[in-house]
Amino acid sequence: MGICYNDGCMKRAEQQCSNCKQATYCGPACQKKAWPTHKRECEMNRILREYQEKEEAKPIPRPPPTRCTGCNVKYDEEEYIAEDVCDDCGYTACESCVSHHSRGSCYCQNSNFGRPYCIMEPRWYHMSSSTGRSYKGDRHPDDPWFVEENAELFEDEARKCGNCGETKLCLREEYC
Repeated sequence: MGICYNDGCMKRAEQQCSNCKQATYCGPACQKKAWPTHKRECEMNRILREYQEKEEAKPIPRPPPTRCTGCNVKYDEEEYIAEDVCDDCGYTACESCVSHHSRGSCYCQNSNFGRPYCIMEPRWYHMSSSTGRSYKGDRHPDDPWFVEENAELFEDEARKCGNCGETKLCLREEYC
């Protein structure tokens, strides 16, 4: 969850405001102490969160399979072909868009063209092309070299990944 929302408290937050779900606290004492400041923004944060949830619930129309979703180039059998196609959201990318930091990401929030972000090393550009929001979930890179070289970045015990559901040794929250 992060750090306690109460000014001056640097403890790890384990609870969140039940109304807005934005502010996080280490415990009831800090939540009560921060309420005079937080109450001014709490209701607006709740309204914004509910609006965002409604927008995210709307289905994204599937792009036409004959054009690159990233740059809108029409695929021609002789010159262009789709380099990558997402089976989940229908996003297609040409050779040039596949290597682009934003156009090379499909519409899915937790994966890119069917490859879950949780098995990849963290990168700043792991995000959904439709929302522009970065992936913030669990990570358990499959690269044995990365795991061996960065053992101190991982949690002490394996647990169920919140993205793919597999039980793996995940990166600590601060490194995701």
